[in-house]
Amino acid sequence: MLIKAQHEDQMKCHNQILEETRAEMKKVLTTSNSEIDFLSVSLQTKNEEIDKLTDTLKRHTQHLEKLQEENISLRSQMISRFEDFHLVNADTKYIDKSKLDIDNKPTIILIEETKQAILEISDIIPNLVVFHSLTNDLKIKSPQQCVEEIQDIVKLALQKWQNSGCIISLTTPRLDSVIFNTNGQIINALLKQIYDDNKDVLLVDHGNMLRNGNPIAELLSEDKFHLSDSGVSQLSANLKRGIHTALNIPMPNSRGRSKSRNTRGRGRGRGRGHHE
Repeated sequence: MLIKAQHEDQMKCHNQILEETRAEMKKVLTTSNSEIDFLSVSLQTKNEEIDKLTDTLKRHTQHLEKLQEENISLRSQMISRFEDFHLVNADTKYIDKSKLDIDNKPTIILIEETKQAILEISDIIPNLVVFHSLTNDLKIKSPQQCVEEIQDIVKLALQKWQNSGCIISLTTPRLDSVIFNTNGQIINALLKQIYDDNKDVLLVDHGNMLRNGNPIAELLSEDKFHLSDSGVSQLSANLKRGIHTALNIPMPNSRGRSKSRNTRGRGRGRGRGHHE
């Protein structure tokens, strides 16, 4: 009887443990199911967010593709505009013309030859005429004479190509002669007075070729008045900014540049802009 009683007590103990275990497992299962439900809802929410982000990405991708197409179109227009202007240049042989996106332009040595070239050109109707002269002329003519002759060729160009604008590249600093360098500064000052408010003519100043008011030797060649490779690069950059301003074309990789009329190394005056 004693053994039987002990057995029954053991059975009751085991059953109690079993019930407690079942209750604990049921509790764990309930908690797990709740967590599963919560995670399912969270997963659904995340999936919805992913769908929204996917739609947003798709819209942005389409918008980007559209902007890229517009950019390609704009670059194409820019190229066509650059192809449609003529450079009459007193020092073309010293200029890396590829920096200005122009090719096969004539080399003119003096202003008189520039005048003759304007008269002879018949196969081009430019949007813009760029004059970079005076480097040689100011050695043999007074500042007033140089200014008057520049006025003559500008007037001649604007009369011949009435829908075109003009850029005058002002004289570059030089170290071969204090007198020549001073005369160049006088010429620049006179031209600024004459064309400051002229909508058809834009002046490109090369003041960024000076350091503390003095010509930068590294920008000049051994003769101290023609430009070195570095000087040509700076000249080209200044002219390119002036051309972009005159044709109302944004500079590459920029959000648009200020057209401040007093910025060193940039054009002064409004410029005519592009004519269809």
